[in-house]
Amino acid sequence: MQVELTKQDRSILIGNEGKAIQLAMRVIVRMAEIQGAKKLIDIECAHIDGCIYTGPASLHFAETLAELGGRVTVPTTMNAISIDRKRWKDQGVEAEWANSAQRLADAYLRMGAKPTFTCAPYLLPEKPQKGMDIAWAESNAVVYANSVLGAKTNRYGDLMDICAAITGRVPLTGLHLEENRKGTILIDVGDVQEIDSFFYPVFGYLVGQKVNGGVPVIVGLNHSPSADDLKAFGAACATAGSVGMFHIVGITPEAPTVEKALGNKPPASIHKVSKAELQEVWEKLSSGAEAKVDMITLGSPHFSYEECEHLAEIIEREAEQAQTLSEKTSPLKVQSEFIITTSQYVYEKALTNGIATRIENFGIKFLTDTCLCMINTPVIPDYCQTLMTNSAKYAHYAPGLVNRKIYFSSLKDCVRSAIAGRPIISRPKWLY
Repeated sequence: MQVELTKQDRSILIGNEGKAIQLAMRVIVRMAEIQGAKKLIDIECAHIDGCIYTGPASLHFAETLAELGGRVTVPTTMNAISIDRKRWKDQGVEAEWANSAQRLADAYLRMGAKPTFTCAPYLLPEKPQKGMDIAWAESNAVVYANSVLGAKTNRYGDLMDICAAITGRVPLTGLHLEENRKGTILIDVGDVQEIDSFFYPVFGYLVGQKVNGGVPVIVGLNHSPSADDLKAFGAACATAGSVGMFHIVGITPEAPTVEKALGNKPPASIHKVSKAELQEVWEKLSSGAEAKVDMITLGSPHFSYEECEHLAEIIEREAEQAQTLSEKTSPLKVQSEFIITTSQYVYEKALTNGIATRIENFGIKFLTDTCLCMINTPVIPDYCQTLMTNSAKYAHYAPGLVNRKIYFSSLKDCVRSAIAGRPIISRPKWLY
């Protein structure tokens, strides 16, 4: 299919604007042809996922673009990278690997990307607004941008993301088109009661399995989800089923009513959620079998400031109860290793307001710039063979990424397990 190009697009393609933007435009136009797009559109911002070091090829591509004079033409944020820039030496990370990861990040910085280093760019102060066309990579960021912010983006893969940022152009296809943003399947949770925050990662994983790339419309919730609940739900959806957008009627911006969310058309199918299938997912996400927990792993996607506040409250409440029962006077510390990944922005905010110190005093370590899905040994020591998390995304990926068994449970149970050094998993009320 012939793609309609502007005079400026054609000028870039023949090399009048420089070699880097010419290369980037060639990629964008070729992708438009493959996707059957009729034309290109402008974007207002981008988020880069290709800054994760996966080997020499990714580094070569980014450094080549930078050396050719590549510069982003729209505000561009960067995903979490493969190292914690401040702590990698203390963590025992191999210098050659760390240096390559830093070189890759530096190449994107030279092209004008911002050093945000987060997989949750929607937690930053500046975020896209409803109706904006953007080019975001990273699955959880894409589904959040489309669903919760009401911006329009497809799932831009590594290397196409920086090409979009340099050209400021993307193919008009997929979720940039209004007709593709309408719901395709109705999910009814009306029979599930006593919903809490831990419900959302389990429910999201279930929805991802059921929809598998479609656009679900959720009805029947008797609980008003927080931004963090929506973050956990979307990340789980995108992990289990490549979901790029969801609607929750009365909550998300493009779903004031069921009819509006569905585009005034009947859904292709209707699914009524059962407690039995929720329990199946809840159980499936735990692969651990040991009577111990070596490490608690939180922050996939990156921990928010509000989650830091909530965690500090849980820690202090649980520590007080544990000390009362044991009659110890010394400060209680975790028995398991305990790490949280977040952005430097969130960490500095939590540090300034005293939240981070309250958490760290419990023996918990913050990691910034990187994310759970990008770390391995030695950041996760060899002796840590059984992990625990409250993230459905990490529970799904960890067994393959780090070759560890993992327990999946609520944030409160993660804290209790860290204190006890063994798995404490409470059955959620919404399963009764």
